[in-house]
Order: sequence, then C-alpha cells, then structure tokens
Amino acid sequence: MKQREPKNKRRVVSLIASVCLLATMSGSAVLADGHGHGPGGPGGPGGDDNRIQHVLLLSIDGMHALDFLNCSANGTCPNLAALATTGVNYLNTSTSKPSDSFPGLMALMTGGSPRTMGVNYDVAYDRALYGPMDTTGNGLNGVGPTCTKLGTTTEFDEGINLNTGVGSGEASQQYLNGGAPSGDGGINSIDQTRLERDASCNVVYPWNFIRVNTIYGVIHGAHGYTAWSDKHPSYSSVGGPSGSSTDVNVDDYYAPEINSNSANYLDPVHGAFPALIPTAPLVPEGVQPVA
Repeated sequence: MKQREPKNKRRVVSLIASVCLLATMSGSAVLADGHGHGPGGPGGPGGDDNRIQHVLLLSIDGMHALDFLNCSANGTCPNLAALATTGVNYLNTSTSKPSDSFPGLMALMTGGSPRTMGVNYDVAYDRALYGPMDTTGNGLNGVGPTCTKLGTTTEFDEGINLNTGVGSGEASQQYLNGGAPSGDGGINSIDQTRLERDASCNVVYPWNFIRVNTIYGVIHGAHGYTAWSDKHPSYSSVGGPSGSSTDVNVDDYYAPEINSNSANYLDPVHGAFPALIPTAPLVPEGVQPVA
C-alpha cells in the first residue's frame, strides 16, 4: 500500500467526486418539499421546489443488477420495485475492485477507488501504520503500548469490538451490541486498544482510516443531519476523516454486530436494543415448546 498522500490534495479530489455522487443518488432517492416559493411565486425558478430535502441510500450487500431485475419481475421485492418506477436504472458503472463489502461500501460513500481510499478489504496490510496495542478478537497480534515497527495487518471488522470473549471465532463475538457497556453498541463498542496506530502512535479510528472525505462529510459540512445503519461498529468509517476520536460526520449511527452469537440477543445488558426484546412469550399460547 502506498504512503498516504497530502491531506489537502486528496480531500479536494474526493470532495468533487462526493458531490457528483450525491447528485447522482439524489435523482432516484429524494423526498423534496413541494411548497417552496421562488422569485416568480410558488414553484418559480430557483424556488425551494428544487431543494433536496432528504437523500436515502440503500446498499444491499451482494445484490446484483440481475437480482433486482428478477425480483422486480417475480414480485418478491415490491418496495424496491416501487422505488424504481420513479428512479433511474443506471447501467454505465461497475463495482469496486476488489468488490467486497468494505471497499464496495466506501466506494459508494466517496466516489473513490480502493487505491484512492486506501481501503482494499476488512483485513489488509498498511506499511504506514503500527499494530494495535492488544490482540484483536480475530487474532491480530497486539504489539504492546510502544510503536517500534511500521507495517501491520489492518482489521476493521468484528475483531475490534469490546466483546469480553477470549480467543477467536464465536468466543470473541458474544454480544449483539459488541460488548458496549449499554445500549445498542455502535462506536461505543469499539475497543481502541485493538486499533492500529499512525506514525505518531495515535489510534486510527475507522473514520480516520479512510484517506478521503465522504458524502457524510459533505452533508454535515452543509449543516445537514446524517444517519446510517450497518452490520459492524467498524463501518462507522462511512463518516470519513474527522482528525479526532469522534465521528463528527454521522449524527446517528446504529450498528449491532452482525457476527455476534445470536443466542445472546436477549441479554438485558449486551443483547438487542431494548425495543427489540420481545415482551410476549416467543412460543404461542397453547403450543408446547420442543425440548
């Protein structure tokens, strides 16, 4: 992986790409206020009728264009098909290369390639970073509190969660909220001692790992409210660089850990968000549970 480019240069390039991407998305995923008044009266040129009020981005992991055409035709995705009636089926595009979840998602968020973003896979290698202080849940060895040897495997998946399990696999992924002290987890479940560190030995949070800014940075910079939900706390990377330990560009981030042990989802502390815990018996009345 190349050394990181100067911040100003890469952010200007990404800003242009991000704005273009935002404009592209808004053509088919916008709820607009239809009560604006332009210079010539209601609905006049330059009025609020043309202002974008909401942008909704739906990213369905692993769904190909053909999958969408098929489910629309056979009626198995009626809500997506309904959106398509006022949208645009844009064919002159291709997936990121590699086309995995992490680089694919961040390509949507930035308009950049994996090389530009510095994002190739959840687990990759970066010669400009130091290893984490503590060993991750998936077995990336910690190197202790000091930073002495540049170059490390990078890990931005369930392995950086606080989860109290020991070892790898299921044991390190016990709780749906990633082991956060309370609530649904999200960035509160990230264990900073399991994160890689930069040339100054400072922790690199997921949002600061990205080399370029994102659409969330653009929207937040324009004083818009932002929210995102995803499968890992580590995918808070969608916020893009903040230069601090706070993901300032995403106002509301909801991310229970998808790879957690689902048997523990009823745990009142580390399980599902309280609103998701059933209050009624899971077995219908009169039905004997199977032993």
